[in-house]
Amino acid sequence: MIISFNPCIFQNDDDEIKDALAKILLLLMQNDIHFLDARNINSIFYNENGEYVFDSNPVSEYLAPNYKRGLKEILKKKSLENITSLHRKHLIHIVVGIDENNKEIHPKIMFKIITERSKIIVENGINDWKFIQGICQKYSGAKTTRKTIYQLIDRAMKTGIIEAEHCGGIGEMMRVTKRWIEDDRYENIFRYKLMAIFDSDRGNSSELTRHVNLVNYLKDKEIFDISDCNCESTDRITWHILYKKRIENYIPLNIMFANIPLISQELKNNLFSKTNEELDFIKYDSNNIGIGQSEIKECFPKMFLSNFSYRDFETICEHHKVFLPEANELISEIEQILLKMAKIL
Repeated sequence: MIISFNPCIFQNDDDEIKDALAKILLLLMQNDIHFLDARNINSIFYNENGEYVFDSNPVSEYLAPNYKRGLKEILKKKSLENITSLHRKHLIHIVVGIDENNKEIHPKIMFKIITERSKIIVENGINDWKFIQGICQKYSGAKTTRKTIYQLIDRAMKTGIIEAEHCGGIGEMMRVTKRWIEDDRYENIFRYKLMAIFDSDRGNSSELTRHVNLVNYLKDKEIFDISDCNCESTDRITWHILYKKRIENYIPLNIMFANIPLISQELKNNLFSKTNEELDFIKYDSNNIGIGQSEIKECFPKMFLSNFSYRDFETICEHHKVFLPEANELISEIEQILLKMAKIL
């Protein structure tokens, strides 16, 4: 997240606002996930001669002496941070202020946004989270254009800034999502902090997802076609429905075969002969890979954490790329998922 301030907010006489601003500055001192765009508030901290003058600002009174001393150095570091074009394209930019007409975020709400953990609501908090961890690890370590964005996400996941929310199956997804949207913890901030990811359970690429009611809820309107199953900025929260049937369908065949040693050559040959469409929407079971559902649920999620390249994901998603307007290019669905995650950092 990129945070900037309306300079006028530092002249506000409201004690609660000054206290919230001081808390936000403290959090920015301690945080390496968020970026401070201080260009338009430089005069709040330095005079025309380059002398540090923030100690005379009323907001400074709400900082303890030791934090006042540290703030000067941190501000210097933060102001020199390289906020790249990639950051500006893919991270949320929030302006802190009280002018709602200009979509500014009140300091008290901004403090809440920074302090609350982000949640990714998934069907199974253990299995689905391994899928998310796996794609994040592989893309954050890859030589990709957007590597720095994926590294931020990876860091946020490892430090608990982003966490999984288990809902116990697709049938509970709407109830759990609705509960968190309405929870006091995310009041006024759920659009910035919540995301849902779930299986499509489709049988083919043209079939409308079986979870139409859930998509209707997330979009707050009724959908009628598969082309309507896209997340938009006007939706309740950020969300993603998998293109393929389930997360199991994102495991490359070579990785699957390496982790299911008893699968017969006949079954391997049969899978190799299938089209991309067939592999996208196949339901794996004992008939086609030689192991049952309990074993599939046990071993497939672990495969995402095994040692293979992000290029394997790119290959398995090559035939269903999506257009990324901000970059004006086609990207894989895996990158699309990660960039959606960046919106709730």
